[in-house]
Amino acid sequence: MKTISITILTIIMIYFLNITMLSESFAQQVQYGIRTGINDTHQENLDLSVYEIYLHTVPPIHSIADNIFGASNISFEMALGVVSDKTNSSFLFSMGPILRLINYENIFSVSTGLKPSFMTNHIFSDFDIGGAINFISHIALTISPAEQINLGYRFEHKSNAGLYEKNPGVNFHYVEILYVL
Repeated sequence: MKTISITILTIIMIYFLNITMLSESFAQQVQYGIRTGINDTHQENLDLSVYEIYLHTVPPIHSIADNIFGASNISFEMALGVVSDKTNSSFLFSMGPILRLINYENIFSVSTGLKPSFMTNHIFSDFDIGGAINFISHIALTISPAEQINLGYRFEHKSNAGLYEKNPGVNFHYVEILYVL
């Protein structure tokens, strides 16, 4: 079952990467990144680590929306990662919109987002997140020390929004680095 889940998640990520790269205008607006995070300590006996690769790009309706409303601060994020503790691990796939709230001359920005996610395993060291489908909300601070490099901090909350009987939610702190094409 785990092999099938990994294969499906990999196919989904490759599919979306290929769609993003179909047009030259999309390819010029892509950011690739990696991030790593740990959960905060509000949950006893829970020591989770997260490692993700992700992609930011303009949403498919970006050029239409720009023509109607002017330049937008919306991007689309897809992420593939691993969540693990000392005994278990899980693959994580998520995708959804990101809204840039503050952008100071492309040097400093603040963004937020809410997106659905899928995990192949939701039980870690006797801690049950509740189920395979969760929602991720975040706020991120990003600085750009160089034209093609962004560094950031991200606070993230994972919860299943009451879809399952158990809904403890978990908070994470991330550091991330993005490469802008």
